[in-house]
Amino acid sequence: MATVTKLKPRAQTPAQELPGHLLADADRPEHRYLGSKLLELLTSGELPRAALKDYAIERWAFQAHANPAMMLSHTAYLEGDDVEHLLENAYDEIFRLAGEGDHPGLWVQFAKLLGATDRELDEVSKKPLAEVIGFPRTMTYFCRQSAAMGIATWWGDEKQLPEAHGATALALTKFYGCSDATVEYFYEHVRADIEHTEHSFSLFDGYVNSRKDVVRGRRAAAVTLWAWREMHDGILRAAKKKHDF
Repeated sequence: MATVTKLKPRAQTPAQELPGHLLADADRPEHRYLGSKLLELLTSGELPRAALKDYAIERWAFQAHANPAMMLSHTAYLEGDDVEHLLENAYDEIFRLAGEGDHPGLWVQFAKLLGATDRELDEVSKKPLAEVIGFPRTMTYFCRQSAAMGIATWWGDEKQLPEAHGATALALTKFYGCSDATVEYFYEHVRADIEHTEHSFSLFDGYVNSRKDVVRGRRAAAVTLWAWREMHDGILRAAKKKHDF
């Protein structure tokens, strides 16, 4: 009688283990971007129009403070062509010329088409909600710690953005009658963040080398997802207080 030999499952490398954890963690209810109450209201058409305008104004502070330190701090830990990927990401996010799909400019366009004024946008960039300014500062902090933490932070965040921004764009069009120009920011992010996450995934192999990298990278990503949700929760709390809904 033949003997059946059970094969042991091949052990995962740290570079394989970390993104697996990040995908599983992103599916946790408390980490799901689309599960945030603000996006639940917006994507169902239940967010009052006055609160939608406030969302556009208050969240502008994040774009206004998305600076090179946030985008590029972890290049100090990378080598060779890997740095180019982050430079391309930073170009997409903050360095494009006005009128060429620059993300800050597209958000201003979104806010103004909803009725925001330059004065309102300037004021909120000077005095942002703590929850809003906390998100870019959280990302900056982790990107300054190590390559593994920076990559996990960015990949964990950008992996959810195409879904969240795509659903937001569709809801703005369907429920609020927004034009293509109004929702262009969200569609641009769908395209850009799909490309960014694909490129970022290849970086795990070079910079996640130990159990320590896995644990710290997973923690950095989890805190970043919490900070993104808290940014939107803070905006919703302020809108509810202001408009009593």
